[in-house]
Amino acid sequence: MKSRFKDFIEKNNLLNNCKSLLIAVSGGPDSLAMLNLFYELSDDFEIKIAAAHLDHMFREESSAEADFVEKFTRDKGIEFFRKSENLPELIKTKNISAEAAARKVRFNFFSEIMNKYNYDSLALAHHRDDQAETVLLNLFRGSGLKGLSGIQPEVKVDELKIIHPMLCFSKEEILAYCQEVNLKPRFDSSNEENIYSRNVIRNKIFPIVENRINENAREVIARSSNIIAAEDQFIEQLALKKYKKILIEENSDKVIIDFNKFRNIDQVLQRRIYRIIYNKINNNLDDLYFDHILEIEKLIDDDQTGRGIDIASEIRIEISYSNLIFFKKDILNIDSQEDIEIKLNQEIQIDKKRSISSAVIAKKDFSFVDNSCRSAFDFNKLNFPLKIRRRKPGDKFIPLGMEGHKKVKDILIDEKVPKYLREEVPLVVDAEDNIIWLAPYRISDDYKITKETDKILILRLKYK
Repeated sequence: MKSRFKDFIEKNNLLNNCKSLLIAVSGGPDSLAMLNLFYELSDDFEIKIAAAHLDHMFREESSAEADFVEKFTRDKGIEFFRKSENLPELIKTKNISAEAAARKVRFNFFSEIMNKYNYDSLALAHHRDDQAETVLLNLFRGSGLKGLSGIQPEVKVDELKIIHPMLCFSKEEILAYCQEVNLKPRFDSSNEENIYSRNVIRNKIFPIVENRINENAREVIARSSNIIAAEDQFIEQLALKKYKKILIEENSDKVIIDFNKFRNIDQVLQRRIYRIIYNKINNNLDDLYFDHILEIEKLIDDDQTGRGIDIASEIRIEISYSNLIFFKKDILNIDSQEDIEIKLNQEIQIDKKRSISSAVIAKKDFSFVDNSCRSAFDFNKLNFPLKIRRRKPGDKFIPLGMEGHKKVKDILIDEKVPKYLREEVPLVVDAEDNIIWLAPYRISDDYKITKETDKILILRLKYK
């Protein structure tokens, strides 16, 4: 057992760059066996180990189980972290499922310890039978290849590096090991209750399958998940290569891809690309379901510029001419709904990313510059104070060089400004709310520099 445990860890490079390891220990046979194996091999691995136990307070015996784990670790000189969380009360007040609540508080607990004491990785004791159950559970929930790949030896969850070094063992082997080394683990009575989906699969479905179809069903499913995981990884790499070829812009809250190139990609890879983008903006794939993928595909099929949809996690997707844009809805920048007054010869902040500066100069000191972010106006034609505001329905003015009025909306469409950005384009207006500059696209013809101009106002739009 010890030899196989060590080989699995080394084969999968689970302890690469790991000097300190936090081990989640419930007191059951799986986690107790894992803790004992790491304890016996800690010198071989050259790592410092610690154990963490969260008492969910679900059962009367949970406090005694926490005491048992604490004594076990203390007797071996292993550093121990313990916390109690009233999960029944949390479930009641937050109206969430028991499984979701347990996962949330558990990972918050582990994350706090790892961040405070600088542990490199977290070890969880999922084994081969858990793997088979997970695959079936994901299949019944309608998962794709990612879900059918099951539990991976190493994953990242919200920047936590998590390893699963027990995946090479069956439950039967773990129980035999516990008996062999006299570990005397505690057994969770709730595992026998068929109120949770996983327990139904474990206690009802697998016994039937193993009785009537294949006695090695769990091993076969776990082995199949490894094959699927390898193929899933291959397709993921193909999707990443395609994504990089169609990428136009990428940051933490926005991704823009070439819409025309994207439409020529096979649907299988398109769906992967949606997930890649969602993960980049949201930092995880939580709450992204197949229904969302179908909504995106309907948007793509409609192919109308300016159209968009909202999906999970406040993410919006819009078609903008030859671009497909994914963005967090909270990236719109103008912080204030109120007008912002421009002070002469000062720089005025519009929002976190942009500002407008002003300078008054004599005409003799002025020279034209080919830069749309710098505009010049006849100072004497302006009615002060000038202000910066958002656009309003029906806004219009006479753009430089034109004779008639044109709507701001139409100018932004002509300039191919994405729909989601149009609301944050700043307008500079005078004291009577006449538009002098739609920054940085057009200035008003009414305030242009002429031969009679003697004093000029320079406005500069600056981006961080």
